[in-house]
Amino acid sequence: MRYTRVIIGTALLWALTACSSGPSKEFIQQVTTELNDLKTASEKLNPLKSEAANLQDPFASLKGELGKVWTDKVEKDKEIMEKVNSLTEQARKVASDIAALEGELNSALSEAQGFVDSLAMQSKKEEELKSAWEGIKAKVSGVVGKVDGISQQLSQVKSEIEAHVGAIKSKYGPKEAAKK
Repeated sequence: MRYTRVIIGTALLWALTACSSGPSKEFIQQVTTELNDLKTASEKLNPLKSEAANLQDPFASLKGELGKVWTDKVEKDKEIMEKVNSLTEQARKVASDIAALEGELNSALSEAQGFVDSLAMQSKKEEELKSAWEGIKAKVSGVVGKVDGISQQLSQVKSEIEAHVGAIKSKYGPKEAAKK
């Protein structure tokens, strides 16, 4: 009788373990690896944040370089100042867009991290979890994909600012500096 209970108990325990729903260790490892890959891909945003921060006042160094010429001549040149103001506004908008994208990315990564953290406790079938993970992964990948677009915007604004700085220097800068 005693052995019968042990055998029945062992069989029940095996049945519970074998039939338990929830994700496999392999699935949990795969999802964790994919999350780490997504986090690595999201790091492309960090250099853009620092570049955008450098453009908060894109003409500050030129103002310092030209000194009194800036206030006496450049600020009175209506056409140049319209372009300066326009480029400054574009730089601020790109910085704002980067900050918004960072918030969106952090939110998506938090959702993904929450999903991964709760996997071990899930009782859903692995097929359901795979479907949910694919949706979350697509969301994060979509946000990471936006980084390339904003990078192009930032590059365009930077090149326009550099071109305008060159134009201002050639028109109002010291003649020795213009020859260099």
